[in-house]
Amino acid sequence: MGSGIKPADALVAAFIEDTDGVFTAQYDALPMAEQRRIYDAYWQRYHAPHPAGVSVETVMVPAGNGARRALLYRPAGAGAASLPVVVYFHGGGWMLGSPESHDLATARICAGAGVAVLSVDYRLSPEHVFPDALMDCLAAVTWVAREGREQGLDPARLAVAGDSAGANLAAGLCLWIRDHGGPSIRLQALIYPALSVGVAPGSSGGVSAAAMSHYVTSYFGGQSLAGNAYAMPLSAKSFAGLPPAFIATAEMDPIRPHGEMLAERLRHAGIPCDYTCGSGLPHTYLRLVHLSPAAAGELARCCDAIRAALAVQ
Repeated sequence: MGSGIKPADALVAAFIEDTDGVFTAQYDALPMAEQRRIYDAYWQRYHAPHPAGVSVETVMVPAGNGARRALLYRPAGAGAASLPVVVYFHGGGWMLGSPESHDLATARICAGAGVAVLSVDYRLSPEHVFPDALMDCLAAVTWVAREGREQGLDPARLAVAGDSAGANLAAGLCLWIRDHGGPSIRLQALIYPALSVGVAPGSSGGVSAAAMSHYVTSYFGGQSLAGNAYAMPLSAKSFAGLPPAFIATAEMDPIRPHGEMLAERLRHAGIPCDYTCGSGLPHTYLRLVHLSPAAAGELARCCDAIRAALAVQ
């Protein structure tokens, strides 16, 4: 981003240097298994234990002809209460990551918002291309709507959320449900969302024009999808009829304009939208929520928006 933008603090600066040093053109050229091995080692450097009292279990969500694994988090003191729920889709360029790789953020959303969080292990590219991941996300929210009460979840208080590629899936899912029908979504919480193929100059948090091209090419799998709203939500012709939104971007993120433009278009369509931009923060700042006050503050804003949308007391 612009040369006048500085990291929030020395820790953030070191994180940017570390992340940009991992996710290079050389990294993108590695075999997929090696990319994922390095990615797993990378996120584990920034991992931390759950907040006190948060519990987690593995559940299997029916999807297509099989099932997808998901992690279901519950906040401390939940008891037998019917919990509002956030269905969460992790980032990783549609080709990396898992519920475990984003456990740092999902456990803290669970604790901070006082909600259950269902983090979905959707299918990844290049083995699976669009719309496979999106259909897994649809299966997850459909499962909550149909069977959530048996799991102690309240389908009437349902939100979707995600970061980066996961935020893309959340936004695309809301468009899909609007157009084709599906569960009622009270909020779409999108954290540094990737919503278009365009990228501003620069590199931060492992995101650059070259990296975005690498991820998009894999996700599209040879399909022409830049104008498909379910794949790239900023290409939608209308934003009317969508759920209210919370959108968080990062000042140092080359895809910051994606979230800015979506917020503007949602508001123009009459959709309530809270927008925040993390000063001095890069893409993937969720990895620093236990270390950086600036990152923790942005996550707290997201939790507040979820609490308000899902009427958490």
